[in-house]
Amino acid sequence: MSSHIANVLKQARVTFAKTQKPYKQKIEILSSLLDKTTMNHVNLPKTYMDHHLWEYPEKAPVSCIEIFEDSDVTMGIFMLKPNGKLPLHNHPNMYGLIKVLSGKVKITSFSMNTEKTKEIDQRSFHGESMPYKPSNKILTAELNGVTIANSESPPCIVEPNFRNIHEIQSLDGTAAFLDILAPPYDFERRKCSYYQKLSQASRNIFRLQEIECPSWYWTDSCPYTGPKMYEVQFYV
Repeated sequence: MSSHIANVLKQARVTFAKTQKPYKQKIEILSSLLDKTTMNHVNLPKTYMDHHLWEYPEKAPVSCIEIFEDSDVTMGIFMLKPNGKLPLHNHPNMYGLIKVLSGKVKITSFSMNTEKTKEIDQRSFHGESMPYKPSNKILTAELNGVTIANSESPPCIVEPNFRNIHEIQSLDGTAAFLDILAPPYDFERRKCSYYQKLSQASRNIFRLQEIECPSWYWTDSCPYTGPKMYEVQFYV
C-alpha cells in the first residue's frame, strides 16, 4: 500500500506530465490531497524545528530536503530559520504548490502582465517617469496580497501568470513547508531570478528590479527520511 506522500507525488506527476495539460480540476485534486499532508507523512524530524539548531554561526538560513525530481516535477521541503526567508524570486512558466508543515509563514505574492500592470506600462511609455530600461531588467508587477499560512491552512498555488513572484518568510519561530514545482527550474529556460522593490508606480503596482542572489541567502541540505518513492518513479 502506497504511503500518503507517495500518493501526493503520483498525483503531481499525473497532473503535470508533459503529455497532459495541467487542467484546473487536476490541480484542485492535487491541492486537496496535499492539504491533508503533515510533517508526520514525510517523517520530518522535530529537531529540525528546534531554534537552537539555527543558532550556529555557519548554519545556512534555509535548509532543503530533496524528495523527488524528474523532468516534469520536483518535490522537496524547505525549512526556514526564525524570521528567515526565501528572497523575492520568480517561477518562469511554472506551477507551484506550497503546504506548510510546521510553524507559520508570510507569503508576499506578485503577478506580471495583469490588466493593471499593462495599463501602467502603456501610460508610462507615453511620458510618465518610468525607470524602464530593458538592460536593467526592470519589470512591473501587481501585488496580489500577503498570505499568512500555517499547517492548518490550505496549500498556496502559484501559476505561470498568477502569483508567479513571491517572498516567503517564517514568523514566530522556525517554519517548514512542502514545495511542489512543475516543471522544475533549469539553467536555460526556467532560471530562478531574484528581485527587489525599486519603486511604487500606483496602488498595489510596483517596479521590481532583477538582482543577483542576495548575499544573506544560501541553503544547505538535509537527508530525506520519509517513505520511499521507488514505485513512483515508474508511475504515469
